[in-house]
Amino acid sequence: MRIVVGGMNHESNTLNPIITGEDDFVVFYGDEILSKGASPYHSSTGITKTLAEAGCVLVPTVLARAVPNGVVSSVFYQRIKAEFLRRVAEALKQGPIDGVCLALHGSMKVEHLGCAEGDLLTAIRELLPSVPLTVALDMHATITPELLACVNGFVGYKTAPHVDCQETGAHAARMLLESLKTSRKLYTAYRRIPMLIAGEKSESEVEPMRALIEACRVVEQQSEIRAASFLLGFPWADDEHNAVSVLVTSLDAPEPAEQCAEQLAAAFWARRDDFTFRAEHYDSALSLETAYQAVLEQKQRPVFVSDSGDNPTAGAAGDATDVLEQIMLTMGTADRLPTPLLYSGFYDAPAVGACISAGEGAILDITLGGNWDTINGKKIPLRVEVKKLVHGYGAYHADLALVAHRNLLIAITSKHIGFGDERLLPALGVQAEDYCLVVVKLGYLEPCFRTIAARAIMATSKGCSNELLETIPYQKVRRPLYPLDR
Repeated sequence: MRIVVGGMNHESNTLNPIITGEDDFVVFYGDEILSKGASPYHSSTGITKTLAEAGCVLVPTVLARAVPNGVVSSVFYQRIKAEFLRRVAEALKQGPIDGVCLALHGSMKVEHLGCAEGDLLTAIRELLPSVPLTVALDMHATITPELLACVNGFVGYKTAPHVDCQETGAHAARMLLESLKTSRKLYTAYRRIPMLIAGEKSESEVEPMRALIEACRVVEQQSEIRAASFLLGFPWADDEHNAVSVLVTSLDAPEPAEQCAEQLAAAFWARRDDFTFRAEHYDSALSLETAYQAVLEQKQRPVFVSDSGDNPTAGAAGDATDVLEQIMLTMGTADRLPTPLLYSGFYDAPAVGACISAGEGAILDITLGGNWDTINGKKIPLRVEVKKLVHGYGAYHADLALVAHRNLLIAITSKHIGFGDERLLPALGVQAEDYCLVVVKLGYLEPCFRTIAARAIMATSKGCSNELLETIPYQKVRRPLYPLDR
């Protein structure tokens, strides 16, 4: 069997003014997907490994990935789409294609277009109108009519933070294989739930998501059902289709799939008031005040404060300054901390460039923040000492700078990357556990931080990933929509 594989993964925050372009993506073409692109943490790897182990002939196309950010450049997307379709068309000339299995996010938006996944899948269906097609989706996918029209079988991540990506890809591949081997058609039932949920209210290891995900697993034990998924939408995308969805895929069994989708949707809706923040949470000023007290009076360390409103892994710009401004107002207290206050970090290419020009050990004046998110950020002037420089870090080849201002230590990056990366601070010679107070641009703490945190506080800070959804001025979402409309 010859199976088309590939994918696109980007979570597009429409509140962020950055246009995500070619420099922000890592793209693998053809056989590169099976070698350089085979990360153990990606759903695409689960797809390709499962299909290869089953003896399939893979038709690798394009795999494009980027850190969540603003909407994607139309020019870049159209080029990637054209290359994807060219490779499918070339493969068709060499013989029949039996199926398609793709790794997609589900909330990738393109300027002047909207849903990238729906557009790409519609074009693929013009070339391959009748072959079985399955997809692995992020838990925060937004389900559109185009997706439903083009895809036979869906499966979404069941964990947040997302640690089951490869397993989800393998699941999508197994569904496709079973359909091909038995000649039975996959059928997907869909229900829209008129809700949006802030990401930090939906961790899968706490209620109510723990019980709801377990309900999906129970449904998947039924003989006719192959996958049951809650797709939560992406709350920082102002889009008419944005809402929680239930998708249940069966093998030639529409009625059981419809019944299960109805039951799961009702169960989710019944628990809408149970979604709350797991971490203690306050506004930026009170978060810092509480953290200072925890360190100085209660001797807790390390204490983490999440700058949740400016979380690049939720597509925020990474240069909002709400929390930094509060730190500057309280530097007298920060100076009393037994170790520097560690802040990871800021996306500020000009600041990194100035540090590189000056060199390690230099003392210079820079501004930090406010290059992109000018609503929630301003350029904060700082006199800093350059402690460490790193060139070409990670998959996106970012330059990094570690700078000190009084008793404040700040990581800065030249590229829009995530600060939940467990390797980023060590690359700068820093171990988070050595610091009494760590501020990080995240929402819920990634496992690398959660396991060492004596206390975790979430600042409901201002930014493009504002956790207080009721305060976001949505224009396009379909109303009524909970919690905007109670």
